[in-house]
Amino acid sequence: MEIVGKNILVTGVTGTLGEKVAIRFVNEGANVKGLIRNGNYFNKYRDLGITPIIGELNDSEILFDVLKGIDIVIHCAAYLGDELEEAVNSNVSGVDNIAKFSLAAGIKKFIHISSLSVFGEPTEGYFDETTPIIQQHQEVYVDTKSKSEQILNSYIIKGLDVIILRPGAICAEENSYWGDRQISRMLKTDIIDWVHPEDIVPWIHVDNLVEMIHLVLSKGVSNHIYNAIDGNFSEEEFRVRLITALGKKLKVPNRQKECPVYSNTKIKELGYRPIQTFEQTISNLVSLAVSQL
Repeated sequence: MEIVGKNILVTGVTGTLGEKVAIRFVNEGANVKGLIRNGNYFNKYRDLGITPIIGELNDSEILFDVLKGIDIVIHCAAYLGDELEEAVNSNVSGVDNIAKFSLAAGIKKFIHISSLSVFGEPTEGYFDETTPIIQQHQEVYVDTKSKSEQILNSYIIKGLDVIILRPGAICAEENSYWGDRQISRMLKTDIIDWVHPEDIVPWIHVDNLVEMIHLVLSKGVSNHIYNAIDGNFSEEEFRVRLITALGKKLKVPNRQKECPVYSNTKIKELGYRPIQTFEQTISNLVSLAVSQL
């Protein structure tokens, strides 16, 4: 699919991923609208070449208007916390709402950023795109992200062209829970007790996830699901290195280690190649950590 001149709506544009997605497609020559909840960000995104639209996923009037003339929806918005009502509003009814209006508006492509959490919280096993997702789960985030995929599958049957990307730990040097925010969290305590060195983390750099979104659009694939990771890395390779760089003490949590392995063969077969490596990112994060001592 040609990107130049396309009209794109990006949701969650204030998040770790959404802002980078919006900027990438502005630079590619697309006309990008960004759905934001907080008007304080209006001028920032306007100055970046993005047309900011203040509204929420459950605001039907706003969605009806903003989707007029849109070619592509890139749905990055999601609620990551534990509050059930907020999770349902964003990850369930919000997804249903934007899918419903996208179908009615004749959207050519709907990209949904899901999560490997749709497989539950396994402690072991191998998971590719043919592995069934869980249908319900006691954890709010896991359950509602699974339900969002179930909803979108019903819209595929109705004719909406949906591509689902399932990232794991989205890491970046800035504005990332798995990057700079981990360092900030570690700096506030002497003992790190939430990292198990034998855990396996399905990791992806945010810039690489943006690259995957661009790839699936440029290849013109339809109604496919992709595990969106760069690889499965041990915490010994990842956060333990940050702990060491900060001179903090590691207390191994009293729980079973989590070592599921997720396949990224399908996205690689499409031609995906990372533009940011794991090793370079960790090196950057270590340097960032040391600079804050």
